[in-house]
Amino acid sequence: MRPFYYSVTTNFGDHMNAWMWRDLCPALVQGNSPRLVGVGSLLSHNLDDVPGDKVVFGTGTGYSGLPTPEQAARWKIYCVRGPLTARHLGLDPAVAITDGAWLVDRLPEYANLTRARRGTVFVPHWTSSQYGNWAAQCAQMDVDFVDPFWDGKRVLSAIANADLAIVESLHGAIMADYYRTPWIAVSSPARVLKFKWLDWCGSLDLSYRPFELPASDIFDARLQGRAMGANGGVPVPIDVAPDTFDVAQSAPTRAKPGPLNAARVQAKSVLRTTRAAGFRAMAALRGSGVARRANRANADEIAAYFEGLQRQTPMLSSDAVRADRLARLSDAFERMLDDYNLR
Repeated sequence: MRPFYYSVTTNFGDHMNAWMWRDLCPALVQGNSPRLVGVGSLLSHNLDDVPGDKVVFGTGTGYSGLPTPEQAARWKIYCVRGPLTARHLGLDPAVAITDGAWLVDRLPEYANLTRARRGTVFVPHWTSSQYGNWAAQCAQMDVDFVDPFWDGKRVLSAIANADLAIVESLHGAIMADYYRTPWIAVSSPARVLKFKWLDWCGSLDLSYRPFELPASDIFDARLQGRAMGANGGVPVPIDVAPDTFDVAQSAPTRAKPGPLNAARVQAKSVLRTTRAAGFRAMAALRGSGVARRANRANADEIAAYFEGLQRQTPMLSSDAVRADRLARLSDAFERMLDDYNLR
């Protein structure tokens, strides 16, 4: 099989596909077909544009419009991330186990990471890491910044060794829960997809209770189209009503492969290159005296905000639920190995 995943960045959650499947079973990732659709929010209405048969393991829906049950009927599905994905695709609820990233439990190198339990880590969404100024902010607080672009083992080790994880990254929360590190969800509303959080939290019998993440500095605020400030240092809960994200919604019309679609993909590539140059220029401006003065008061408020976050009640699935999901995930993986003669 050939893993299919979002490879535009090295965001550690997506990038787990680059090493986890190989380490689990080297024979699994030989050849180009079928395509193994694994860790990530990959089940979109345009997945059929990817050549080859699809084997789905532990992924979920969310981006680029939801797929239809008719599409899912053409895929070989072993398990999905959560109950919202299963319901929308017309699958047996038992297929909704949890995110496939928990298969690291079968890899002693990752399952047995030392857990010193020291301090608080902050794992932002990859866009907040790329466009925000969180490393500098965390350096002024009693919080360790964990860049989602770091090497996967470094990220997982940082999460496993923390007392508490403040997470905007979904896979930051997924792996914190696996390593039994209590976690608190935060969200930049313009950057974080609530659907995928609700889907995964539902797989572990948890509620999704995020707090709003303030803009990291004046540039970050402008990029998000929001005001500076962290509510006087008081954490602001975000009201997330599950019925607002009912999956009984129609998927948009799929873009057809062809010259127009190819042109759209090329345009996105050019835009990413241009945008990257702009952010490098912005990073240089962040070090200017004017920017530092503008951000000083905001930094104090953010520090107070994070102190308030650390006093909130964190989330963690029960040990019994964790054990059940790990066993079911392992059983599904064994079935996949048997079906494709990969012993």
